[in-house]
Amino acid sequence: MRKNLDFLREHKATVIGLPESKKAAVCIPLIETEEGYDILFEVRAADIESQPGDICLPGGAVEEGETTREAALRETQEELLVRAEQIEVLSLMDLFGGGAGRLYVYPYAAFLREYQGTFSRDEAESVFRVPLDFFLENEPEVYHTTMKVIPEESFPYDRIHGGREYGWRERREEVLFYQYGEYTIWGMTAKIIHAFAGLFEPER
Repeated sequence: MRKNLDFLREHKATVIGLPESKKAAVCIPLIETEEGYDILFEVRAADIESQPGDICLPGGAVEEGETTREAALRETQEELLVRAEQIEVLSLMDLFGGGAGRLYVYPYAAFLREYQGTFSRDEAESVFRVPLDFFLENEPEVYHTTMKVIPEESFPYDRIHGGREYGWRERREEVLFYQYGEYTIWGMTAKIIHAFAGLFEPER
């Protein structure tokens, strides 16, 4: 695997997913080790409102007046209890649409330096690290879900061709899973990491 990650600074992000309406930003925190790099993940707190207990990257909603980069940095500092100078952003990675087009996720790869295992217990139950090599050497499991359109009771069927028999299209979506020991990394987080790992080429 590449030991020098400077090539990430030149990466040009592409859009993967659906039309934008809301924005979120996450950080892919890279911690240098003697063997290479680890990626830091969070286990979301059990009493948090959104996706309790899931594994995620530090990040959250982009607030009014801030850029996606600023949001990724702010959320990472708040969730991991680190200083701004401990985070060196490398580049924006590929964007992902999710939640039936309601959200765009902006992932930023970044070095996390002098990290001491801290995290906010309001946000996370725990944190853990996975060697980047694991994602380079292992493909995710791929499953599929089907999203079906179910109109509400008051939907005006009489105004569309076909009425109640209208041929709504179902949307099939890939869902990725990585299993690292006891940790299940899946969904949007797995998609972001899979795309990130796909940027790496073997050293020549």
